[in-house]
Amino acid sequence: MRNLATIQKIENEFPIEGKDRIVLATMENLGWQVIVQKEQIRVGDRVVYIEIDSVLPDKPEFEFLKDKRIRTMKMAGVRSEGICFSIDILPSGQYNIGDDVTDIIGIKQYERTMDKESVNANSDTKSKKYPKFLMKYKWFRNLVLTKKESKGFPGFISKTDETRIQSAPFYLNAKAKWVETEKIDGQSGTFCLVKHKSKFPFLKDKFEYIVCSRNLRIFEKDKSSYWSVSDRYDIEKVLHTIIGEMDWVAIQGECVAPGVQKNKYKVDRPDLYVFNVIYPSGRIGSVEAKSIVEQNGMKFVPIVNKEMELPDSIDSILEHVTHKSEIGDTLREGSVFRSMDGKLSFKAVSPAFLIKYKE
Repeated sequence: MRNLATIQKIENEFPIEGKDRIVLATMENLGWQVIVQKEQIRVGDRVVYIEIDSVLPDKPEFEFLKDKRIRTMKMAGVRSEGICFSIDILPSGQYNIGDDVTDIIGIKQYERTMDKESVNANSDTKSKKYPKFLMKYKWFRNLVLTKKESKGFPGFISKTDETRIQSAPFYLNAKAKWVETEKIDGQSGTFCLVKHKSKFPFLKDKFEYIVCSRNLRIFEKDKSSYWSVSDRYDIEKVLHTIIGEMDWVAIQGECVAPGVQKNKYKVDRPDLYVFNVIYPSGRIGSVEAKSIVEQNGMKFVPIVNKEMELPDSIDSILEHVTHKSEIGDTLREGSVFRSMDGKLSFKAVSPAFLIKYKE
């Protein structure tokens, strides 16, 4: 789960030309920049930093915000990413730098969904969180999950939410080369095939096919864009082709459709661009995943660079990802960078895209 609100320390403040009451602030060990009131927040102060894509609750301290969703904005020619509040908005207590206070404040993440969430069998309950490495094993899932929970989003698969480079600037110090792919502006979906092995050698194994939105399992086929792309590419058959002797296999991709995100790519029916192929051993590298996907008649997100050397600053990488999309006549949302083995990854989203589309 993404930490949308955290305790941070103001490291620097920079003047904004023509403005006396506001400055541009940066925080220790982060790459975000935020416009703050000059007299209210100073260098060295601990603050509550709230990231973009946050939706604030209806509380008196947030009433001055017309839109409770936090977005990237531009003021006086300066980009501001998120919002800072005095630590006084929190209940009294001991807080340390880096502490996650998302739930304390009641912040939710803005979600862009293609299909109604009511189709999920587990939408009215909160599953307990278990270690991912244990959830990969069927015996452990059978031990800890209720029957209803087992029918929800597969707990052994990570949900799709890449870390932004501003939250992890240490990646820029890595000397390794990265595979850069275009970040598609749609809604992520997960498609998984689970093998239920027979207890008896003379009986065939049974398979369970699972279709999910970013957070929820989708059971109803009617009017579902996720099931539409599943049928279009016969994803269940594709997964049967690649599962081999494994207990399960999954692919994740970005779904685009006429009614999603203003249909920037001008598609006339739901489509899917795969960005992950996942085995029980983990996610495989993008180059290998692209080969597997395309051999089975599916589309992979465009690979922009197979051996990318990262620049040395946040501004440089954000400028680098600001380009035209390779799949449509629109601005690229940004890029996702993955290590060659697929184990490490982060995303860089174009500020120009965010400001143009008010994201």
